[in-house]
Amino acid sequence: MKRLLLGLICVSLLCSACKEDEGPLELAPVLRIESVSPTTVRQFKDSITLVIFYEDLDGDLGSEDPDENVLSVKDSRLDIPDFYHVKPLAPVGTTVPIQGTLVVKLRSAFLLGNGNSEQLTFTVRIQDRAGNFSQAVDSPTLTVVK
Repeated sequence: MKRLLLGLICVSLLCSACKEDEGPLELAPVLRIESVSPTTVRQFKDSITLVIFYEDLDGDLGSEDPDENVLSVKDSRLDIPDFYHVKPLAPVGTTVPIQGTLVVKLRSAFLLGNGNSEQLTFTVRIQDRAGNFSQAVDSPTLTVVK
């Protein structure tokens, strides 16, 4: 009887080990930089426009609270990112897959050193209402000139 019971346990363990793990639904948002313009900017004069593609399987991107800043944009030359508010991109309280583009207009960049030009990239991330962060995505290289 013990052998039969032990055999059944072994068979059930083997069967469960062979089962394909479906895993949880990926709920973190996905970002991709679609475009950045212009790629050469005059310090203190030209603003920069980032066009960012987003996709979120449960649609919980953005916040109704205008004081909640969920979009992080970090200049590669600086230690701390700037944060921006994003309004809800789907009705709050619903769970729907969404995708689209965000257009972010950044104030003019400036030179940090004494040279005539500097190069930089922007690293962008977003956090959804559940606290999930997207992967960080980097922009193409931009040049800031005097």
